[in-house]
Parts: sequence; C-alpha cells; structure tokens
Amino acid sequence: MTQVLWPLEYPNHKAFTTIDDVIRLSEELYARLSKIGGYKHPLAVRRGVKFMAAQIDSKTIKAGATTYFLDIKHTRDNKPYLLITESRFKGEGDERERKTIFVFQESAKEFAQALSELVNELDR
Repeated sequence: MTQVLWPLEYPNHKAFTTIDDVIRLSEELYARLSKIGGYKHPLAVRRGVKFMAAQIDSKTIKAGATTYFLDIKHTRDNKPYLLITESRFKGEGDERERKTIFVFQESAKEFAQALSELVNELDR
C-alpha cells in the first residue's frame, strides 16, 4: 500500500472539495432543515433573531378539517394588522386550500364589534 503525501508531495496544489465532503455537508444540511421544519413558525427563524416559542400575537383554532390562524403582523411602517387565515383540506389527499383576510388597525375595532354581535346571535 502506498502512502499518499498530498500536502508534502505537492505543496503548490490547493485543497479541493471531494464528493465525500459534499455528501457530508448535504447530510448536515438535511438534518438542520429537518430541525427547523419542526418549529411552529419555521420561516420566523433568521440569523440574529431569537425565536420565541410562546408568542402572544398568534392563535390557532382547529375545527375538524379546517384550521384558523389569527396572527398580528406589522407593515413595513411597523403598523400592526390582524391576519386571519383559513386552511382546509381540498378534497382527498394532503393538498390544502388557504384563504386570508387582512384587518388593518383603523377598522379592527369595528370588525371586532361586528364579529362579537354575530357570535352572540349564534348563541340564541
């Protein structure tokens, strides 16, 4: 068996990436992406931003095959708004249909009042 003296035998050659290096890196990337995919809000994970597991500005309501997401978001001008998303299964399979409503701060109280009145009507 011949011993390869790569760095000593060829001092002017630069190190290069091998297929084994690429496979190792792809396995590490897959493991990290799988971990991020397990987070409640995977897209909220950014370098330098700490992820907070207990967010007060987000609620999820599950109702059978339909899930409602209520989130407070902010515009580029840092003005808050309410984002209401309905997600439901679209026929058979795993495909989901999503519908979204934006309620801006200026009309949020009027929206909440109307919603409250209609919810009270449901209880009659």
